Amino acid sequence: MALVEIRDVHKTFGKVEVLKGVSLDVQEGEIVTIIGRSGSGKSTLLRCINALESVDAGEIRVEGLKVHARMPDLKKFRQRVGIVFQAFNLFPHLKVERNITLAPLLTGRIDKAKARALAADVLTRVGLADKIDAWPEQLSGGQQQRVAIARCLAMAPHLMLFDEVTSALDPELVGEVLKVMEAMAKQGMTMILVTHEMGFARNVANRIVFMHQGRVWEQGPPAKLFANPETPELASFIASAK
Repeated sequence: MALVEIRDVHKTFGKVEVLKGVSLDVQEGEIVTIIGRSGSGKSTLLRCINALESVDAGEIRVEGLKVHARMPDLKKFRQRVGIVFQAFNLFPHLKVERNITLAPLLTGRIDKAKARALAADVLTRVGLADKIDAWPEQLSGGQQQRVAIARCLAMAPHLMLFDEVTSALDPELVGEVLKVMEAMAKQGMTMILVTHEMGFARNVANRIVFMHQGRVWEQGPPAKLFANPETPELASFIASAK
């Protein structure tokens, strides 16, 4: 059984059908990068996987559990499925340690005695051990995004979703965030990423999914898709992304 199973998913906003029968499996430990032009449905699909949006038709399962916005154990589900957005969404009135440990404390995953050790551990993983007592405003954009990733890691998720996490960063800060994500991939974290970073997609992903007009248009290993796109739509996208 795949960790993530997506079957014929449709999603409409008003009169606009954003997802038009998307089907996709993601295996445990796999890194899947979703690429495509704006409006192709990439981010909507991630939000549906995390139950931030409900689907109109079709089905999504994560670890065999059917995903929907009214599932009774939604909070526990979101502990297992972390999502990081392009906006950092850190609490500006809380120091880094508290930003990271707030959710684990509220959910009872850890007690106060272990909170700082947990924060120190996940900050070390993202290369920010020395920022545990900093305020968000004292951090660069890249550092804030790495804290946002650490905050998700503190919940020990089984699956991580990344939605254009580098798109709001200055170019010189993108690399530091991508290095953290590369390290997570090497450690075996199952990841689904929406990104415009073609170098990252080519070098880190096990599989690339190209979405176009609300559908999975092509998918396969990076070497195959970049070297021999089967459709003119993917060929055009790759050419424009260089």
